[in-house]
Amino acid sequence: MKFKGICSIDQASGLVGTEIRVPEEMLGPLEDYDFYHFQIVGCTVLLKDGHKIGMVKDMLSIKDNDLLVIKKGHKEVLIPFSKTICLEIDLKKKQIIIDPPDGLLELDEI
Repeated sequence: MKFKGICSIDQASGLVGTEIRVPEEMLGPLEDYDFYHFQIVGCTVLLKDGHKIGMVKDMLSIKDNDLLVIKKGHKEVLIPFSKTICLEIDLKKKQIIIDPPDGLLELDEI
């Protein structure tokens, strides 16, 4: 990435830690089942039977995997953001339907 008027490492070092924002309409198209993190944060997470688990507080990117950080009451649960667990993502409703393996919700509770 290059910024107009920034031509050296010294000039760029002053931007370290700066948040860059662009209008959503300027973002490029994504492949199927690819999402921008800002689209997922704030979604309500439900089991496929409709039971509410909580709300996506954040996403963590670790190597080739993304994890949903779900606020569940006073605790947080980490859920892999994978097609096998996250069955349906409805951005209009801001909902994610999951089918976690037995014990996952209790195992990753922090």
